[in-house]
Amino acid sequence: RRKETCSRETCAISLALSDNMTTIFASSSSSSVCLSRSSSSATSKLCLRRSKKWIPLSGEGGRRRTKTLRVWREINEHVTAVVDASFREEEDEEEDEEETEGLGGVVSDAAALEMYLRLESGKQRECVETFVSEEAREKTLSATSVVDVEERRGDEKNGNETITKSMKLREAERAADILRTHGLVFLKSVVPEETCDEILADLNAICDECKETYGDALRRTDVLLGVGDDNGDDSGDGKINGVKKALEFACKEEGGNIRNILSFVEDATEDAVLVELSVLATEKGADRQVLHPDVAYDAPHETLYSVFIALQDVTQDMGPTLFVLNSHDKQTHDQLPKTKWTEKEFDVLRTKRAVEALLKKGDAVLYNARAFHQGGENTSGRRALLTLTFLKPPVPPEPTRRNKECLWSIREDVFRRQITAKDLATGGE
Repeated sequence: RRKETCSRETCAISLALSDNMTTIFASSSSSSVCLSRSSSSATSKLCLRRSKKWIPLSGEGGRRRTKTLRVWREINEHVTAVVDASFREEEDEEEDEEETEGLGGVVSDAAALEMYLRLESGKQRECVETFVSEEAREKTLSATSVVDVEERRGDEKNGNETITKSMKLREAERAADILRTHGLVFLKSVVPEETCDEILADLNAICDECKETYGDALRRTDVLLGVGDDNGDDSGDGKINGVKKALEFACKEEGGNIRNILSFVEDATEDAVLVELSVLATEKGADRQVLHPDVAYDAPHETLYSVFIALQDVTQDMGPTLFVLNSHDKQTHDQLPKTKWTEKEFDVLRTKRAVEALLKKGDAVLYNARAFHQGGENTSGRRALLTLTFLKPPVPPEPTRRNKECLWSIREDVFRRQITAKDLATGGE
């Protein structure tokens, strides 16, 4: 926690930072404001404390009001936009008058947090001094080389299914070994380019609509996805076609091979359940994230395994995700707490190697969610990632992250189906 001075009123702001949740405690002589948000559940809450009594400011039925936090805007049940802290709407100004009563406004708190995050994440990025070269990444962190891909395609054209199947199993076993050792593995041709284009076309329509509302203040759009038949029961706001095809191809042996890879991972297996499914699209102007894992090391459930699939080429100026290698172990989690970073933690980071997820369209990175990573600063244009997360059963109602109140990033109807990697690879057969 660090203390800062609010720009419009002198008050102490204590900041607790982590991967998907941020909490601010802003205190003055008269009252305090607490803000917290969870990106996974797209919810937020605001409480006003007076005389040590907390008064939740919520809507009817106890549902949390997303707009209170300002930066998280619920568009509909399946779509959430993240905007710059300085963005203002008329109803925001009215709520400020009702809720802050001279505290300096929620926006001043959010802006203070935004500045803190920018400084903290920037210093973390500066301390990462050793990067894996593209050539080394191809040799040590990729399950499939370009030569292997061409060889496999040649076998497929010649109808040599036995050799291709054997090769895919070897690739999967190698990928699992890399994943186990380094905490991540790069995969090629996980989703066909034409399917990426199909998904991206529908996504762009949703993001462009958000852009019309928030303009250059739009920083990110999160869309929860359905997996019904593309022309069937996947109805409702935020519908995106091509998702089912993408998932099945990504998991099957002749496609992305994810089912086989997970089958070689003891704390995943082919029976791992799809617990998160969304598209994350950052816009030009999106800040760098602070380093974080997506799950607590001592979680009472197995670790999560997530996949970022590029729906377009991810270039350096789009802010590719940075991963700290071999950071999915207990020692690193003990060394890098979620708050109170000092020079000691930055010195630890300087000893680590890292790699950036520069991806071609349809390629992916599969990672252990305990691994530390950060999304980069986007100075170019929209960067969209199809995101899947798998968990070995039993599946709890909520994940155990390094922070509280972060739910699964998935539609409720999809979560209830408990779809496994094996189901997706076999089409449910």
